[in-house]
Amino acid sequence: MYFKLFICILLNLFNCDSFIFTYKPSVSKNKLVTFGPGGLTGFYTLGVTSYLKDNYNLTDYSFLGASAGSWNALLLTCKHNNSAVIDDLLSQNMYNKSTSVVNLLSDIKTYVETAYESDDFDLNKFYVSVSVFRFFRFKPRVLYNFTSLQDATQGCFYSSYIPFLTGKVSFLYLKRLIFDGGVGKFPPKHIDSYFDVYPSMWGRQFTSKDHFVYPIDSNNYFKNIYQLGYNDSIKNKETLDLYFPRLNNLEF
Repeated sequence: MYFKLFICILLNLFNCDSFIFTYKPSVSKNKLVTFGPGGLTGFYTLGVTSYLKDNYNLTDYSFLGASAGSWNALLLTCKHNNSAVIDDLLSQNMYNKSTSVVNLLSDIKTYVETAYESDDFDLNKFYVSVSVFRFFRFKPRVLYNFTSLQDATQGCFYSSYIPFLTGKVSFLYLKRLIFDGGVGKFPPKHIDSYFDVYPSMWGRQFTSKDHFVYPIDSNNYFKNIYQLGYNDSIKNKETLDLYFPRLNNLEF
């Protein structure tokens, strides 16, 4: 057991990713939209995210995500047609194959890396929030400057790590133990966010079971909760209109 732990730590220590690990990143002149953690309810916020991409001009925005929200943020940087991306994602059979949150997380990572290339994403607009454990407390940090899709998905994976729930051994990067980006307050108080996306943003309340217990009817569950988030966003489009400019082809 201890030998496996040592090997895991050693491999992570010498795995030199290209992204930057920092306290407060430079977001240039773009407004920052954040996507909070939510476990499996990240598929609800995926519906919100998808509605944003379908209906608003997001050219001048950057995206920061934590845990499940990091995958939502990554979606907004994808250059492909959003409907095609979502339809393909939700039609995968990994939801029926997976039996736990950790298995699904790994399957999503593999799917994204297999289905897309780095050039399919505008990664310079993508930021990932993680937590580090230092001096007996968790502190927020941000990963950015992703130069490949594999770096970006690895960042999402780092941000989604909850000890003993989504993995047995924590990640080690730059000699720091990295944990779920949703530990503590999100967005971190030192981050100037323009708009925050999170599971309860439209008034719905989710239980801990909704967040972490893998559903039996998994295929329909993920499609339904996604559609719920999308439909709730339609009902609240007046609020979104106050923050984001509509796409030109939807203006009258």
